[in-house]
Amino acid sequence: MNDTSGALPDSPIEGLIPTLNNTGWMTTALDEMSVAFTDYAGQAGGEVLDIGCAYGIATLAALEKGARVLACDIEPGHLEILEQRVPDDLRERLRTSVAVLPDADFPAGSFSAILAARVLHFLKGPDVEQAVGKMADWLKPGGRLFLIADTPYVGPWKSAAGEYERRKAAGEPWPGFIADYRSYLPDSVNADEHPEFLNPMDPDLLAGACEAAGLKVLDARFLSGSTPSSTGREHAGVIAQKT
Repeated sequence: MNDTSGALPDSPIEGLIPTLNNTGWMTTALDEMSVAFTDYAGQAGGEVLDIGCAYGIATLAALEKGARVLACDIEPGHLEILEQRVPDDLRERLRTSVAVLPDADFPAGSFSAILAARVLHFLKGPDVEQAVGKMADWLKPGGRLFLIADTPYVGPWKSAAGEYERRKAAGEPWPGFIADYRSYLPDSVNADEHPEFLNPMDPDLLAGACEAAGLKVLDARFLSGSTPSSTGREHAGVIAQKT
């Protein structure tokens, strides 16, 4: 049974909350790009989209700043917990819907801003391209897309960072794709609770996907993680605009 009390699951890792569907973690603190999304969403006018919202850390912050938010996630239990966490005076500005990239569909020009935080690295390269293309279409003219993805320099797969750099230098379009992600997990971890593959990427790859979708890249850089051991290269972040 899904928890509808609004309580977040216990976590063995400081700064991260496990998801209910074994697709990664929600950070307990917003990175700079997600903060920029909440700031922009609060003054942009029109509805904004938080897709892959997990328990809604960015959605809640955007609502507090005056935004109207459609929060989407693949896991209905996440949305149930989010709805319980929203203060009564903000609920009229929140909609929720079960949706997943790249399959989700919305009318063109629906949103003033879109956030997809720590979602795209769970997709294969062609699906990343399709998802970014769709999100570009969903933006209003002048709207902004905020993307955050895990990089090759974090997690158990960071041991393959050198191979990532070799493949990138050789021109492979998605050099971070790991088909056997579970083989990188320590023996103490239940591999069945993790995805089969992962596609970590750096800011260059995210920016390239945005440019291929016809967006203008405003910012692209590495971001720090939310754990005490952060090195400053845990995540890749991009802000891009529909012109």
